[in-house]
Amino acid sequence: MRGETIVGLAFAAFMAVTALQATAQEDQGPILRPQNSAVKSGGSTLLVECDMACNWELDGEAMGLIAAGGVAKTKVDLGQHFLKATVPFGLAKAKVEKDIDIKTTGQTVVHLELSQAFFAALDNSSSKWSKDFAEGLELTEAKRYEQARPLFQKACDGGEMAACTNLGYLYESGDGVTQDYAQASGLFQKACDGGEMAACSSLGSLYASGDGVPKDYSQANKLFQKSCDGGFMWGCIHLGKLYEFGQGVTPNDDRARTLYKMACDSDGALGCSELGDFYRLGMGVTKDYPHARTLFQKACDGGKMDGCTRLGILYYNGQGVARDYSQALMLFEKACDGGEASGCSNLGELYRDGEGVARDYSRALTLFEKACDGSEPNGCGNLGELYRDGKGVARNNSQARTLFGKACDGGNQDACESLRKLR
Repeated sequence: MRGETIVGLAFAAFMAVTALQATAQEDQGPILRPQNSAVKSGGSTLLVECDMACNWELDGEAMGLIAAGGVAKTKVDLGQHFLKATVPFGLAKAKVEKDIDIKTTGQTVVHLELSQAFFAALDNSSSKWSKDFAEGLELTEAKRYEQARPLFQKACDGGEMAACTNLGYLYESGDGVTQDYAQASGLFQKACDGGEMAACSSLGSLYASGDGVPKDYSQANKLFQKSCDGGFMWGCIHLGKLYEFGQGVTPNDDRARTLYKMACDSDGALGCSELGDFYRLGMGVTKDYPHARTLFQKACDGGKMDGCTRLGILYYNGQGVARDYSQALMLFEKACDGGEASGCSNLGELYRDGEGVARDYSRALTLFEKACDGSEPNGCGNLGELYRDGKGVARNNSQARTLFGKACDGGNQDACESLRKLR
């Protein structure tokens, strides 16, 4: 499968909370478990919505993270089920529990309101969060960024470093404000100096990319190391990336692998996908597909969509597992629905080639477009092929050239060759 190339881990974080290493996923939904799943493939589809980001469970089984306003989808048997949702901000008491009775086939939608439980837990906790910061988090979850910004600003001015970090995220992404990397870097620097390790990691990312500050891998290295030493696992991941790809340091697979393992062992999902690739590809270790599968499964079960994609690749290729196109399709679909662009590209290839599903060029086109829009070079290259060959869309060599060029610029060598032949 040409879609094996996995998109690198983005240098980004979602929100910082002291002593909590949480990152946002897009619509996460339930995590596929190819083996030993307690979730049934029965006669009804359950859709679960949360008004703010939530970790959810079905009948006592952890199902992953749902982003605010997102929807999780899974198959369930008819009958009684128990739902539980908690906020992923370290307040264990902020939870909602609900008994449901699935009586008919088709879709059943359940909406879980966590906001009231969240603020009640905040009132009764010894949390260091201010009301302004807590409300800003909730507004951010609801994507009401313009209203969140002044609350983060007030809390930041009051010395709440996590609020400075979250305010920096808004300026970095341009959510609710004009995008301003320089402003973001100043806020991250303030928070990092104030002991907020997530801010150190985010500042390191800006130095690695050269956004708002001069590009400086050496400075990025120091900041990622500080963040990692402070227990923020994203810092360890970013530092591992520098060593894996030799950015500002001598390439060192052993060092990268150690950092990924540290994150995987500590966080439960973060770093497991990257570590699994070392065993899948035999990078500095003996190639071990079964161990890679275990690591990818752990990542996927923990809400890391790149882990679902990589696990799908093993099922597609029959590496460490029996070849199973249908299982690969479900995993790629899960990853794509969760915002993982390479999952969309791989899923599109299955529809294009009719592997594990009826051939459907129109569906493949849609998936390749989604992947390409998500900056996945393979998606752009695959989309270019459809335009070149007139499959699922009118033949258009001009559009094909544009797409092959975009894919080639992203490192897809097949696309470079296709572009050369079209000229």
